Amino acid sequence: MIQLSQEQLLYLLYSFAYLEKGGTVTLGNVKKHLPSKLKESAQNIGDSLLELELLESPKRSRLGITEKGTIALVENLHNTDYKFQSSKGYKVLNALLECMRLASEYSDLTSPTEEMDIETFEEKFKELYFAERKRQELRGVVAIRTRNIRKKFLEDNQISTLKFDRYFETLKLDGKIFAVIEQDDELIEWKE
Repeated sequence: MIQLSQEQLLYLLYSFAYLEKGGTVTLGNVKKHLPSKLKESAQNIGDSLLELELLESPKRSRLGITEKGTIALVENLHNTDYKFQSSKGYKVLNALLECMRLASEYSDLTSPTEEMDIETFEEKFKELYFAERKRQELRGVVAIRTRNIRKKFLEDNQISTLKFDRYFETLKLDGKIFAVIEQDDELIEWKE
């Protein structure tokens, strides 16, 4: 984990909060919204974040947050004891809420997960699919829902939700899994 100073953390948070539709923010906009005590050193703080590759500058006077920067922001917000003393607006609060949502995604990335390749995933998924199918056949009706098998797979295997989703989509694209939406549920069938 990259340890950020309180000033760097705030600069990154305000950059995140004021991102525009193109995924960038102007240097002036970040500086304008920063707490007063940081405005004088804003340029140096921004430069240090660029050096750490937490920010990028795709265009002159514009900043974007890299994925590495977003992860660092989320991790450092998790451990900070900083207290906001003014209510600068809803954007910072919305940014904090967004970072909290991202925290769950990035915790999957940073938790000690087994590096599962697509072949292992396919093997384990197929095994789980046919076990579930057999269980349902004994009850007389087979309707294998993606959300149920996904939940069971994630409980039984150490794999991030992002990697699960990517591998699952790959199996669908390869034609190994056929999926259909029925009553707001995605039902799947293994094809071979």
